[in-house]
Amino acid sequence: MSGIYPYFFAVSRWVTPLLTVAIALLWVSCFIKNKKVSSPLAALVTRDGISLDIYAMEIIIGRYKSADLIIPINGVEKRHALLCFEKGHWHIAPIMGKIAVNLQNVSRMAPLEYGDKISIAGQILTFKYKEDENILSKRPPSGGLALIFLTLFQIIVALQICLNVWNNLDPLIPAAFLLLIVGQWAYFLVGQNIKNFKMLLEIPALYLITLGLSLVSALSPDQLLKQIICFGIGLVGFILLTFILKYRGFVIKAQRVVMVLSLALLYYTAFFGTKINSARNWLSIGSFSFQPSEIVKVAFVAMGGISLYILTKKPARRIEFLVYCLLSMGALAIMLDFGAVAIFFVIMLTALTLRLESPIIISGIFGAAVVGAGGIILLYPYIARRFGAWLHAWDYADSLGYQQTRTMMSFASGGMLGVGPGNGNLKNIAAAETDLIFGVLGEEFGAIIALAAALSVVAIGIYGFRLIKNSTCLFDAVTVGGATVQIIFQTALNIFGSVDILPLTGVTFIFVSIGGSSLISALMMLSFFKSAELHKQSSKQWRDSE
Repeated sequence: MSGIYPYFFAVSRWVTPLLTVAIALLWVSCFIKNKKVSSPLAALVTRDGISLDIYAMEIIIGRYKSADLIIPINGVEKRHALLCFEKGHWHIAPIMGKIAVNLQNVSRMAPLEYGDKISIAGQILTFKYKEDENILSKRPPSGGLALIFLTLFQIIVALQICLNVWNNLDPLIPAAFLLLIVGQWAYFLVGQNIKNFKMLLEIPALYLITLGLSLVSALSPDQLLKQIICFGIGLVGFILLTFILKYRGFVIKAQRVVMVLSLALLYYTAFFGTKINSARNWLSIGSFSFQPSEIVKVAFVAMGGISLYILTKKPARRIEFLVYCLLSMGALAIMLDFGAVAIFFVIMLTALTLRLESPIIISGIFGAAVVGAGGIILLYPYIARRFGAWLHAWDYADSLGYQQTRTMMSFASGGMLGVGPGNGNLKNIAAAETDLIFGVLGEEFGAIIALAAALSVVAIGIYGFRLIKNSTCLFDAVTVGGATVQIIFQTALNIFGSVDILPLTGVTFIFVSIGGSSLISALMMLSFFKSAELHKQSSKQWRDSE
């Protein structure tokens, strides 16, 4: 059978890029056809009959651009009032300004009924519900056709790997691909019975997971079983967390417990963890080791969403969230895991920006971070040396730039179609399976598929930004925003760091790099997207529940 491999690979190396292009085109088509026409949930109507439409379950009414609903008249404060939907009813509450409902002054959260008159700075606004509009009679495409082409891609790649090592084939390799294919189709078929279900998020994620499974099978088959187990754990975590996020009240009550537990895990690792590659960011339990910071990323995004979601009613939560962020990043700094510090920092800034926090606060935080980064460089000279080789890798080709230059040479040697899974040379360089995985991908699968992997992350990001734009809840906007930026930023650090566009920080390529903790974290991070996708309610459903 191994004699068949050269002929099979000669043909299949052309087929896999074509299938990749087909998957991409089908995904884009599905994405466009799934574009929803936004319909207002409610409206504030002026005396002149002008309708100020409301598209979210929680909005800030104010005078300036930092508000969600702008009323540009004298007397309206920057953040004048909060209008939100809670427990089956619309409510309004003052923030910095004064309001009245039906001529009665309001000092705390007050319920609203259809037709109530709201007085803001002398302006009378009538509160009205809006029925759903533009209901689609035909269900939009759910991504099934793209999944068919993805399955063909998976089968061909699996055959490339198996035929290449036929004489020493580990039965776990074909079994792993079979489990992935059966699992994804079972997931798709079950999802057809769930309202709002579609495979827009999952297709690019599964494409990346397929590439990751291919690389671990070809490069490190001894780690394949661990990768499969971690995939199962991550998948269960994804499904459970998607379900849990539906119950917002429970998540809010659990917030401080999760904060304490996540900080305890980080600091325990910082002082008692295992040191690998200069960073003490691993915990070992028997023969099993993992990175707690990868799991805490998920908690960090969720905690940011909760803190900022209830900020208007409990302003002290801003300080609580900032302290939690500071302590989390402090633990990572003690571990000397500065790549993770950068990722956590970007997640925090994203959450604060989406919550329309003061530019002064955000600028102050950013300035403090710049000062802190300068201090770190002074305290740890080896980091400064790494920055010294940045953008000059070829000048240090046999020392500080060794990994980056080898990555670029290997990527170029793979051409457009690659030399085949397991046939490259970059796999022999330190950290090839993690930090330099983009180079391995380009060498063994070719530039077309490597570029498609990068664009798959972009596709997840684009879908995330659509969810943010169409979100009817601040919690969903903040958590999806944090998860989206984390996935894109971390992948950018990995790809651009390996080719000397950014400093090499030692972070993984989401779903592709070999590493169980990273895979579990990435799968669970997708639960924020899926929760926002599935758990929306229409305005008609809300009115019916009253």
